[in-house]
Order: sequence, then C-alpha cells, then structure tokens
Amino acid sequence: MVWRVAGWMLILGSLLVFGEQAIAQQRRPAARPAPTRPTVPPEPATPKPSRAEKLSVEELKQVRAVIESSAGNIVLEFFPEVAPNHVRNFLRLAEQGFYDRTEFNRIARDFVIQGGDPAKWPADSPNRRLRFDTSPLKAEFNETPHDKGILSMAHGSNPDSATTHYFICLRRLESLDGKYTVFGRVVEGLDVVDKIAETPIEPGTADKPAERVEVRTIRVIYPSTVTNAAKP
Repeated sequence: MVWRVAGWMLILGSLLVFGEQAIAQQRRPAARPAPTRPTVPPEPATPKPSRAEKLSVEELKQVRAVIESSAGNIVLEFFPEVAPNHVRNFLRLAEQGFYDRTEFNRIARDFVIQGGDPAKWPADSPNRRLRFDTSPLKAEFNETPHDKGILSMAHGSNPDSATTHYFICLRRLESLDGKYTVFGRVVEGLDVVDKIAETPIEPGTADKPAERVEVRTIRVIYPSTVTNAAKP
C-alpha cells in the first residue's frame, strides 16, 4: 500500500514539473524574425549604341527599315539630307528595339496612322527595364510635302518636342507642310498602310483603334556597302 502511495506521489510531482515548464514556455516571448533589407530594384540598363549614329548622310540614304506589323510589312527609306537628326534618332530607337511590341495607337481615317508610344508596351516588355534616350529633337522642317506614304514625326505644342511618335500620311496633307519634320517615306507596303487605316475605331472616339495593330519590331537593313563602316 505504501509503495502505491509513493508511486502516485511521484507521478503527481512529474506532472507538476511538466506543467510549470509548459507555462514558462508559453510566457517566453516569441523569437523576432531577422530584419530584412528593402529590395532595391536594379538600375535600368542602357541599350547599345546604334550603327546609324556613325553613318554619313550619303550612307544613311542607302539604309532601309521594315516595320513588321500584325497587318503586314512596311518598308521605309529615309531623307537624311533634310532631316539627319530625325533619321538617326528613328534608326537608333529601331535598332535598339524601342519600337518592339508597340502599336499603331492612333488611326485617323483619311489622315494618318501613328505609332511609337512607349505607353503601349505590354506589361511584360523587357523595354520597361531599359533606359532609352528619348531626348526631344530640334525641328528639321523642310520643303518635302506631306504626300501619301510620307513618314513624319509628331510633336506637342513646342515644335522642338518630337521624341518617338511617328506617323504615316494616308493622303496629301498640305496643312502639315512646314509644321512637322518629314524624314522618310514608304517604298513598299502602301497596301498594308491602307489595311491598317481600315481598322475599326472604338465608338465615341475619333482615332482610337478597337483592335490592336501591333508593331512586332522595326528591322533596320544596312546595305553591305556600309555594313563595315556602321559597326560600333
């Protein structure tokens, strides 16, 4: 009988000790997580220089660019003799991939189709992690008329504010002559330009396309006669 009482007392004592340990464990403050350093986004990378920047006016006249769009291809030639800075700027941005996956974001019937807006890059575009030079260009107004197929540069209220937005004329537009910088023209693909111009427009808007006409890329073609000279 005595040994049974002693056994129960031993068990009771063990339970009391275990209970005190559990209570002490509950009272112990939880370990604080290690402080984390704030994530610093990487600095945007700068695209490589363009080969067009080193070409002479005569060499630039031999360069072509192909707008590869979801509606088809449009081939361009350039007028560096009257707008060298605009030509070099456009070719540089094209070669660096700036225009990749942009769109013709303005389609004004019987007027112009316009592209080059970086706001139209998709959310997953790698261009959002690059630092492009989009400094405003000083106007290079010239006597080239804004005929159908002419490539010209859009700008804001300041004539020297053109950056990346370009447009192609859908007909003769005398009202634009001497007010916007003509720097090239379509030499192949006017049928594609006309096709883009027929894109449905969102109801209630004058020129906002209801369907995305994507510029997949603008491919720059350097003739073999200037390829070596154009290498950076």
